[in-house]
Amino acid sequence: MTKRHSSRIFLHAVAVACAMYAGLPGRLPVAQAVSVLSPQGSQQSEIILSLSGEPGARPRYAVADFLARTADAETAEAAKLIGSVLWDDLAFEREFYMVPRDTYKSVPQARTLADIPFDRWRELGVDGLVIGTIEKTSATTLRVEMRLYDVRSRRSAMAREYSGSTNNPRLYAHTASDDIFQLQRALRGVARTKLTFTSDRDGERMGGSMQARGVKEVYVSDYDGANQRRVTVTRSLNLSPTWAPDGRAIAYTSYRRGFQDIYLSLIYEGSLENPTGGTTQNWLPVWSPTGPGCASSRIATAIPICT
Repeated sequence: MTKRHSSRIFLHAVAVACAMYAGLPGRLPVAQAVSVLSPQGSQQSEIILSLSGEPGARPRYAVADFLARTADAETAEAAKLIGSVLWDDLAFEREFYMVPRDTYKSVPQARTLADIPFDRWRELGVDGLVIGTIEKTSATTLRVEMRLYDVRSRRSAMAREYSGSTNNPRLYAHTASDDIFQLQRALRGVARTKLTFTSDRDGERMGGSMQARGVKEVYVSDYDGANQRRVTVTRSLNLSPTWAPDGRAIAYTSYRRGFQDIYLSLIYEGSLENPTGGTTQNWLPVWSPTGPGCASSRIATAIPICT
């Protein structure tokens, strides 16, 4: 079983216990919000060093606050957020020992990447230090530079730069985390995956003869529960959402017409499909694979359609 698969199973178990989990797709394309750029001095950065800890121990990682290169409150807030989220992402996989952030107070904060106090980080037993910079390149775009340093040798172990929207700074942290796991552990991280679930958190009520019953709508969020967004606005009961294999659509059971039927929300196209035609009762959608006996079929009902 791969690390990625075990992480999915762990997420599934936790969310089911909370009675809100419904699926976890593959990693969404980075190009939707963040572009990976060639870092400065790209020839040097292509030399990737694999960090290790003491014999028999996991490498000890620390994530410092990122350095804001543009003097505005939004950039300063994004710099702190990226550092905090990146620490959580790296800790989630349990591949590294993450040095607690509350111990960083004894380390002077660097002003640039050229004056990092490596000796003080080494006093904390840190093997790998993740630090970076962030700056606005326009009113709506950011440029984020991430570096992973081998604290013992003070050499750059890997370097990445990203550019994209100012709307979701957390995505830069998620992208950097996945890159670190890929290059340091040859694992596909889960930081850019998404959850889908149903909830009555908006407190709406069904209309008609079922006013006493609560509404359940479909939502999506980051793997860690952040950035929750509502997918359906039906004021009815929606259940069992499940991601398409490509992570671009969600199938679910809905009572929007008074009886249960299957619907598809194509979340990046902003469109809705009813593959069963709305003439019979259907529920519990399951995405079917493409292969012999399946042709290019997209979805199965509770009774499998593939052999």
